Amino acid sequence: MMIETDIAGVRHPKGKILLMNGTALECFGKKDRPALIRPDEIGIDRTGEYFSLRGEARKPHPKIRKEPWMELFFKEAFFLYGHREEIYSDSRMFLTPLPFENGLAYTGGSGLRNATLGVYLEWWDYCGRAVLRDGGGVAALTYFIAGSPLSGRNVCSIVKEDGTTAPYSFPSPFGEIWKSFMEVNRRYSEARQIYQAYTLEETVARLRGGPCQS
Repeated sequence: MMIETDIAGVRHPKGKILLMNGTALECFGKKDRPALIRPDEIGIDRTGEYFSLRGEARKPHPKIRKEPWMELFFKEAFFLYGHREEIYSDSRMFLTPLPFENGLAYTGGSGLRNATLGVYLEWWDYCGRAVLRDGGGVAALTYFIAGSPLSGRNVCSIVKEDGTTAPYSFPSPFGEIWKSFMEVNRRYSEARQIYQAYTLEETVARLRGGPCQS
């Protein structure tokens, strides 16, 4: 079996992505594959959007507008979480874009941007603190990260089972939250640029067994 090492240093089988559970998923190349693969490098934010002199995050939702895919995600987040094993078996579902504008003071969105549905699902599975529990059950899922890697101050966002959202601040150590997300997200940085993905609407429709719309 041929092995390729991607730009995040993860050894993926050729033409596949290697999930964190060890599954190698067959992928389908994009017809409009970019000539240049952009690495998701960690760097200093030069836009000023995430930087403050006190090393704190700016407002939790910078420039965020509720677009149709967001509304669908909020409505279906728990359904998707409950069907993650099916999503883990289909690369185009796994690579479904969920481009929330996560960001940290100083480094901005580097390492955190352009996440996919599969990234969130794996993060929820492998970072226990990203899933809020109440009485043994799942109370909410973290979908947005904003804070300072220095002070640890943060104002993230969660979605509840009824589809409502709320701000949430993680107690220390905040590093466990953003570092774990970054680790999962960078694992598929190259894959999401070169392989096909369903839209969120298509993924939900396929899981529900209904007609798919593009």
